[in-house]
This record gives sequence, C-alpha cells and structure tokens, in this order.
Amino acid sequence: MWEDKETTAPIPSVAPDGEQPSAFARTVSITEIEETRKQFGKIQIMTMPELMETRFRVRPAVIDGLLPAGTYLLAGAPKIGKSFLVLQMAYQVSMGELFLGFPSRQGTVLYLALEDTCERLQKRLAQMTERDSERLILSVFSETLDEGLLERLTDFWSEHTDTVLIIIDTLQRVRGRTPDNGSYAADYDTLARLKEFSDTYGVTVLVVHHTRKEGAEDVFNMISGTNGLMDAADGALLLHKDKRTASDAVLEVVGRDQPQLRLYLRFAAAHLCWELLEAETEPYREPPCPLLEFLSRLVNEGNPSWNGTATELAQCLSKMDSSQSFTPNWIVRTLNARQDTLLRKYGIHYVAQRTREGKGLSLRWDGVR
Repeated sequence: MWEDKETTAPIPSVAPDGEQPSAFARTVSITEIEETRKQFGKIQIMTMPELMETRFRVRPAVIDGLLPAGTYLLAGAPKIGKSFLVLQMAYQVSMGELFLGFPSRQGTVLYLALEDTCERLQKRLAQMTERDSERLILSVFSETLDEGLLERLTDFWSEHTDTVLIIIDTLQRVRGRTPDNGSYAADYDTLARLKEFSDTYGVTVLVVHHTRKEGAEDVFNMISGTNGLMDAADGALLLHKDKRTASDAVLEVVGRDQPQLRLYLRFAAAHLCWELLEAETEPYREPPCPLLEFLSRLVNEGNPSWNGTATELAQCLSKMDSSQSFTPNWIVRTLNARQDTLLRKYGIHYVAQRTREGKGLSLRWDGVR
C-alpha cells in the first residue's frame, strides 16, 4: 500500500530506457506480481534487478536527525518527564516548529495520553503555549490492541490522511493482558503489530514505556520487558537523570536509520518544556552524492521541471560536466535509493513511469522544505 503502483511492480530484466525482450514488452501489474508470489505462501520474492528497479514511496523523517519514519520507543523512569516531552513534541510537530533544535515536518499528530485527564492536558498546554494547533488531536481513552486499537487507528488515518505522528502514552495501557505477557514473543508481537500499521500507512508511531529500577551498562537494557521490544522497534529514545529531583536530563537516541545521539536537556518549569543544552554527538550528515548535486543545478526554482529518459538525462549531465560519466542504469538505481534525500535536501520530486518508449523520468522542483 505504501508504494506507487505505476512504478513498484517489478519488471524482469529491464534496462533503464526499456531495452527489453519482447516477452516483457508490457507492464506487469501489481495483481499479477502478487499472484505470482502467492505460489510461495507468505514468502514474497524478487530478484536484485527487480528490487533496484522499484521506486518506493518516500517516508521523510518526522523530526529530521532525531525521529525518522518508523516505530519507536520512548522510555524513562516514572515521573521523570516523559509525558511533558511527548506533549511538547506533539504540539511542536503539529505546528511545524523546531523540537529540541531539530526541524520537524508539520502534519496532524494524534496523542493518546492514556495516563492523563483532559483537565491535566488543558492546564499543561495553557502553560506551554498561547497558540492553539488545529492539527494536534488528543484522547485520554483508547482500546487495547486486542480490542481493536489498530482498526481505530486505521479509521482515524482515513479521516486524517496528513497524519505524520501517533504517540501512545503508555504501552501498558494498550497491550492488554495475556497469559504470556512478559515473554520475548509477546513483547515482540506487541511492537510488531504497531510497526505493521506504521509501515502500511506511513505514519510514525512513538510508544512511551517505563524503565527498570536496576542499572545497566547499556542504558537501553534498562527498558522494562524483554529485548523483544527493542528488536521489533525501529529505534528508541531513553530519558534518564542522575537524580529524580534534578532539572537536567539526558536523552539517548538510537535507531536503524540514524547514528546514536546523546542530548543534554534541561526542564524549564515555567513553560513545562524541555530545552536542549548540548548535543554530544553531531547529527548524521549524508555524504555528498555527485548525481544529486548535478540534478540540483539542472532542476531548481529557475528551471522547475525536467522530463525525459535515463539516457537523455545521462547525456544532459555529461554536457554539464564532461569529466563526469553517468550511465542510465546507475542514474535510475541512485534515484530510486536516494529520492528521499533529493526531496528533503534539494526539494526535487522524482517520478518514474514506464512508457512504450521506455522508462520516463520526471523531476519537479517543489522547493526546499
């Protein structure tokens, strides 16, 4: 569901400009691909060329450099300030404001504050900000996973398709009670079900959870429960203090799609907000990509669009710099793999469509967000 239909059906052994055997002259439909895969049960296979030909939908980070797309845990000791942190995050993302100094992607945010009351949320928000956000939606009640939470979230998404973030505070309130609670399998299954929803609809899910009292050499081993939670999640944020009464805290961040970060924070009681004091680890910066640099010179505010085949694009780029050699196949593979960077950093939207003449590429400048 989270892919573009015109480009995600794997096409066997196709060159970037459509130089293909006659047997593959037509477009293979998604239905045909799915029917082929059913012969292997749940095992859905594709060859490496088919994978590299596929253009997946871009899933930009909710908070650039801090919270990529996916399913994440936010853990900390009880009453340490987790709920203040996620309420601040929910509000600032819904407004498109900086969060702890990191840029956010504005969109609708659903905050399930399941350990709070409406009165408490009202008081906190009144102290936190003077401006209302129409895109921040809150609830203090929810079904558990076994009672149909995912169906309710799907219904919510169908009415708010611009939703970028769902915060569940806390995990224990939605996981329900089953005989095997506390086992690795149960922990993994709980997060895996939320992750399936996140991956299907492209909505980042942040789940608030508690830590154990016992210390650990690796702070992420302090997260309550088994390793099944961390193994199923895309990453985790862990908030901890040296003393419970201290106003300073450390936020540790780790994930599959980013390097580990350590942020030193201070709680500003006057506004009920956390403030960034120092980032020990510099945010990850992708190495420069020559192709994307050249495309930013080709497509920009002065020349907002380009259309053609991969071969024509290679020829165009070679004219810009004869010392560079771009092959059509390399261009398509790089664009498929780096389209998120092309959009985020350079504001260029990339679309690939297969036509009778070959594989057409469309580049459109949307402006840097």
